[in-house]
Amino acid sequence: MPLIEINGAQIYYETFGAARADRAPIMLIHGSTGTGQSNWRLVAPLLAREYHVIVPDCRGHGKSSNPRHSYSFKEMADDVAALVRALGYPRAHIIGHSNGGNVALVTLLEHPDIVQTAIPQAANAYVSPDLIEKEPDIFDPDRVARQAPAWRDDMIALHGATHGENYWRELLRLTVAEIIAAPNYTPADLARVTRPTLVIQGAQDRVNAPMRHAQFIAQHIPDAEQWIPAGVGHNVHDEMLFAWIERVLDFLARRGDDANDALERVKRARYDDRTMIFDLQAEQNHETIKLAGQVLCAEQADVATATLKQFSPRIESQDVKILLDDATPCAIVKRAVIDLNREPRPLAERLSQARLGESLRILDTRGDWVRVRLDADGYLGWVRAYTLHRCEAPAARAWQAQCNALVQGELVPAFSTPDCTGSYVGKIPFGVTLPLIDQGETSVAVRLPDDRVWWLARDAILTRRPAPDAAGIARTLELVRRFVGVPYLWGGRSPFGFDCSGLAQTFWNFLGVAIPRDADQQFNTGTPIAQPQPGDLIYFGDEPTDDPQKPFAPITHVAIALGDNQFIHANASAWGISYNSFDPAAPNYGAWLKEHIAGYRRFA
Repeated sequence: MPLIEINGAQIYYETFGAARADRAPIMLIHGSTGTGQSNWRLVAPLLAREYHVIVPDCRGHGKSSNPRHSYSFKEMADDVAALVRALGYPRAHIIGHSNGGNVALVTLLEHPDIVQTAIPQAANAYVSPDLIEKEPDIFDPDRVARQAPAWRDDMIALHGATHGENYWRELLRLTVAEIIAAPNYTPADLARVTRPTLVIQGAQDRVNAPMRHAQFIAQHIPDAEQWIPAGVGHNVHDEMLFAWIERVLDFLARRGDDANDALERVKRARYDDRTMIFDLQAEQNHETIKLAGQVLCAEQADVATATLKQFSPRIESQDVKILLDDATPCAIVKRAVIDLNREPRPLAERLSQARLGESLRILDTRGDWVRVRLDADGYLGWVRAYTLHRCEAPAARAWQAQCNALVQGELVPAFSTPDCTGSYVGKIPFGVTLPLIDQGETSVAVRLPDDRVWWLARDAILTRRPAPDAAGIARTLELVRRFVGVPYLWGGRSPFGFDCSGLAQTFWNFLGVAIPRDADQQFNTGTPIAQPQPGDLIYFGDEPTDDPQKPFAPITHVAIALGDNQFIHANASAWGISYNSFDPAAPNYGAWLKEHIAGYRRFA
């Protein structure tokens, strides 16, 4: 039975998997009234396929002694640090659940020198009032004996052999005394953390979710990541075991050593993965670091090499693939609208859309799917190859330079003959521009990227784009008003369906002004204004912040101002495009929206 003396106590621990010289071990810290085995029996063997895993019983739990009859997160964190050192490791990945998550957090704050990474799950950095109110009753031994005998019997089975049959009562009293007193970390305390941290909390965790403890921790630890899976309660690792394993291993692969964590921090600071690719892995062998993976452009490879020089002067980067250069193939969309998917499969998430005539670059090919980057806004995604017309870059530029017919209709019917009757071939969405090649009395002919010729009603197009001034904005807003009732569509950019930022982007693109794809990107690039005029964009956020420039974060929604407190937006509440007002007396008053205004932006 592996027992080791740590800080005056006999600490029991188990190990799984072979020790590895190339990576730090994982230490799993159990939650209140549990043991290492009871909390981590399913997790430890799975992690042990790639890591050496250490699973202790915290002092006073299971087979570990409690000579001082004490219970504190700090004392247990001291034990964790001492155990890592006693077993001969400079650092370990510290993963804790519930009260063990608090121990992991305290270890991160008080013993950062032994922490390679930290993953506190269902933890809290401070004692919120709701914990003081509800926890004493939950942990009251008399209540447990009356109302939760199964929990009592479980504690006796786990701790009774070492500590005595009635020890569970003492353990409950010790536990709740600490829960309502500690930890007590401020945002400034958390801001001092330098080790990579992943914060996990179930969205339905009745203990921690109400006060958003995970969000508080992740917000204030620099470069921390958070994972809050929907529909999951307190025990994320039990409720969705394999997804949990996948998420943790992904985090450790990206940030589990100093070189890869440095690359990840550069990626998070400089490269938005919606528009940039920076997927690199560093492998250190003796005095050489081998860099492999892919980046969008050569400049990023140079940044990665410079970043890794702090760890070794010898960087081998011949396995880094540059996806975008002068030789990258070009194409133009030849369908009315196509989806950009997150992955190359039909049911993958729709990230955005590309419309007829938009140009892009083909970065990768997988079967009949290609990974592309839109020229207009830089958005990345996978599309079906057969929806594109491939061409050389000069040909694509020349074709787009001829585009002088701007579609002002919603979804304009197209025909193969000038009479526009009986020869229907498709629809062209609002905002598309195509080359005008012929005109009749009531119809016009446009040329598609693959040289097909379609005929449209003459009044469906403009040959002169509205200017982004008051008159042009007013005219375009009247066109956009026709979309009220169009369905909300995540990633949508056409009258077949819009999302909020897709509608805002389409509105401004019609005026000849290019703006980014997503609401947060738009918010960060537009000109801040105090009060909106018609056509200005209104942004909304979920959570209040301490930053007066960004009173809410993250930015999650955008609407187009119409004037007089009215606005139009694509929204999931109405599941379509609708009007709302900031006037409390209006029948379409949006109370939540008014309370969560993050700011206004102008783009003309």
